[in-house]
Amino acid sequence: MRLLDEALAAGLPLETILYAPERLAATAAGRALRQRLERLPGAEQIDERTLVAISDTVTSQGVVAAAAVPAPAALPPAGHVLVLDGIADPGNAGSMVRSAYAAGAAAVLATRTTTDLWAPKAVRAGMGAHIHIPILEDVADMAVVGSRQLVLASAHDGKPYWEVDWSRPAAIIVGSEAHGPRLTAAAAVVTIPMAAGAESLNAAAAAAVLLFAAAPR
Repeated sequence: MRLLDEALAAGLPLETILYAPERLAATAAGRALRQRLERLPGAEQIDERTLVAISDTVTSQGVVAAAAVPAPAALPPAGHVLVLDGIADPGNAGSMVRSAYAAGAAAVLATRTTTDLWAPKAVRAGMGAHIHIPILEDVADMAVVGSRQLVLASAHDGKPYWEVDWSRPAAIIVGSEAHGPRLTAAAAVVTIPMAAGAESLNAAAAAAVLLFAAAPR
């Protein structure tokens, strides 16, 4: 429901909206959305059996919508960008897009080894951020980021993130927890110091820490 509200508010062209009135009636937010959909041309009611058959989640909130994936956006000339390098989990990837938008990043880039940022699970985890921040996928190397400094996140052996000059636009590269980043471009390796015995942070958590450290004050 939250994603559909965001899409409608942003004027995103939706190809299909299907909703189960009984399921939406279970919550106040659902009832408000149902009233809106009943007045919306093109929105169609479906029964519970159809909802279960087409929904991507085990327990749907009662609405399914489809929109075309936007064309790749041009990379803004200024500002920090987040680079997802080999992130395999769609939930983590979507959370990273959400953090990038919340921290005011200029764009999110994903390498060819990263999961589809427009997969349903990734979009749900993004909580609407996908609609508002430029996303570039299938990035092969870091030449695309231009003159931005490259900041490579590492669980260990980097300098503390607070020693980075965040006043300079940066491309913040975060890799998978299992394999680490796959890009080998010359970059400043930074780490997030942790308590003794802690092995690593979740990739999405690490990205959030670095993004907000970099955010303009």
